[in-house]
Amino acid sequence: MSLQDRNKQIVAEYYREYWTLGNPDIVDKLCAEDFIVNYPMHGPRQGREAAKQMLLEFKRAFSNVSFHSYGPYPLIADQNYVVVRWIGGGKHTGADLPVGALNQPNTGTEMYFTGTTIYTLRDGLIVQEVGEESGLNAMQQLGLIPRPGSGQ
Repeated sequence: MSLQDRNKQIVAEYYREYWTLGNPDIVDKLCAEDFIVNYPMHGPRQGREAAKQMLLEFKRAFSNVSFHSYGPYPLIADQNYVVVRWIGGGKHTGADLPVGALNQPNTGTEMYFTGTTIYTLRDGLIVQEVGEESGLNAMQQLGLIPRPGSGQ
């Protein structure tokens, strides 16, 4: 098996367990101790426990949160990097988001957004997860930022 195929398998298992099924314990199996996860709306989180905490924050804000690989796009690998295009979201049932407090808790709003994440692997473990999510779209769906043409 090539390095790229092995890395795609590792990322696919991590992504399915962590982001789709909401299992924070997969971090202990597939991520390095100094693992860094970084998304603009959540800031950098360093270490396994911080990554687990980030998922728990998502689950508090969106009890049914789930993310999936998006459409026809495959996982793309080159050496120690794997890229995933994804869609995710859920129903807002909590008081706060990882980015901060909302004016109105428990809005019940179903929101979905897309993004792209680059994973870096070393010696069969994920050392870094850096993503770009469509945060503006998410904030507009929650009513934190007016949508274009809304007159607000």
